Amino acid sequence: MAIVDDLAHFVVNTTLEEIPDQTIAFSKYLFAKIVASMAKGSFTQSGKRLIGFVKEMENRNHDVTLIGCGLSSSLEEACFSNGFFAHAAELEDDQFPSSTSDITVVPVIFSMIEKFNLSGKDVLEATVLALEAMNRIGMYPLASKGVVELPYYGVIGATIAAGRALRLRFNQIKGAIGIAMGRASGLVSNFGTDAHYVESALACRDGLLAALLARSGMSGNPDIEGWLTNLLGPNHLRPQEILKDLGKSWRIHNIWIKKYPCCFITHRPIDILFSLRRECQFRADEVAELRVEDNPVSAICNRPSPKDPDDARFSYQQALAAALLDGDVDNHHFDVEAISSARFHLTREKVKVVIHEDWPRAFLSGPCRLTVRLEDGRQFQGETETALGAPDLPLSEKEVFSLFRKILKEIINESDIDWFWDSISSLERQTDLRPFVKKLNHFTK
Repeated sequence: MAIVDDLAHFVVNTTLEEIPDQTIAFSKYLFAKIVASMAKGSFTQSGKRLIGFVKEMENRNHDVTLIGCGLSSSLEEACFSNGFFAHAAELEDDQFPSSTSDITVVPVIFSMIEKFNLSGKDVLEATVLALEAMNRIGMYPLASKGVVELPYYGVIGATIAAGRALRLRFNQIKGAIGIAMGRASGLVSNFGTDAHYVESALACRDGLLAALLARSGMSGNPDIEGWLTNLLGPNHLRPQEILKDLGKSWRIHNIWIKKYPCCFITHRPIDILFSLRRECQFRADEVAELRVEDNPVSAICNRPSPKDPDDARFSYQQALAAALLDGDVDNHHFDVEAISSARFHLTREKVKVVIHEDWPRAFLSGPCRLTVRLEDGRQFQGETETALGAPDLPLSEKEVFSLFRKILKEIINESDIDWFWDSISSLERQTDLRPFVKKLNHFTK
């Protein structure tokens, strides 16, 4: 059988009862975090620009609620907007070294809840199966080609999520995947701009459209083998690896949970810095230099003078300055005030980035090294190939909830944060999620 036949059979026929409890629990963590990130993203500078765009659109239907901003729109606009918000917060969770992400799945499912009256069981099944299939197809890194995997493979994840929610049949799922493959795109060069968020938002929208078109009888060529071979070159595709233990082992657990609202590339040196400070007890004013050593793909985050908040979220210098100065990395560390402040300017100058051209050319692959040199000449060094929240260093439920609360605390009342968490924790027992969706607008401060 072709890859798409096995995957389509898996998507159409797998039920929640066949999914392991730990996989269901992990998918709830991801769903909760991305719902929180969408809400937070609607308050970012980029999110506010998108809201302005939506308001200017004429002849809009009003079927679906947009998270966090008090607007309603068509399903297509909601899918695009919620996908944009999810990324604008820079809190997506990714599989590495190919950065397939939950932000091309959760916003699609969330946007469909009202119009199709999806139950919690529907949401969980679509989320898990879409992430699983997308992670398997998207196991090949593309960053060295200048392509961002997140939206490129993400349109397939979005399609499968929408297709499962719509209960598409076997051949319809295949047709939808064929339609979606022609919409795959994404450029590394767009990091630090609104276009980076637009790309993943378009993947959400186009995946929804592919599923809706397939439901209407439209066809597409779902030749995943040919699509990947043309992309990767001959002799690189491993179909048996994509399909290995499908439905028995779950690649959703390959996803790293993101802790800080900035590019994932910056997370390893941030974690090293926090660890060294706990161990060595040095003060920020004692530091003369922070030297980061990383691989060629990571050079995209060497931005010593970020020009705006989106640019700053992709800056080693800004992120490490926040970690050193304040012992935390949060949204306010990337606003205009922080970027332009004298203390951040002076601290960014202490961050030196060394790119090793002979290190692996893929996201978060190989080592990352951070050396701290103090004014008195002492040096401390740490090295890691992973970050806290990765599969081999997973966050506990308590830590995920703490992160969920941190994301929402500035925009939602404390008691309401608990209510949202409890609702998602019991998702499989929720038969009507429409009040949950609507309250996300009403609860924002």
